[in-house]
Amino acid sequence: MIREIDYTVTTEGPDKGKEFVISRMPAFQAERWGRSFLHGATVDTPLEARAVYAGAIAEVARSVIGLNVLRSMPPAFSDPLEKDLRDCIKIKPDPERPSITRSIIDSDFEDIGTFIDLQQKAFEFNTGFFQAVSRSLPPLASDQTHQERETFSTTPTSAPSLEP
Repeated sequence: MIREIDYTVTTEGPDKGKEFVISRMPAFQAERWGRSFLHGATVDTPLEARAVYAGAIAEVARSVIGLNVLRSMPPAFSDPLEKDLRDCIKIKPDPERPSITRSIIDSDFEDIGTFIDLQQKAFEFNTGFFQAVSRSLPPLASDQTHQERETFSTTPTSAPSLEP
């Protein structure tokens, strides 16, 4: 499994040529991050619809608009999630020594578009686990009712009628 990817800014602008490394979150952190993301995205959803909505959000999160879902959450939910994504991004500050990396800081970016592109790449690189996270959600109420119905006996509880 790929644990990190290199990213070089290729768009024209003041950050062109800067090199970064984006890493994948460890499994336990990724699972917790995914649950927090789904909770933040569904916090205002009625409980009975939450599992359906979370399943849809898991699919959306894996698409290119997933970061927009994160950005539309209340800051109490999105800020810690965005920090975790930032922690996945390192810069290679010296092109002569590409093996040396460090955490990114504000002054690493002259163009906010560079940071947004990096955040998008980090989001995409770290959301492959969403299918597993959505499987760990509780079953839908309608699925539970269906399962309960299947456990009921179909044997009559009263004696059959003797009338013809």
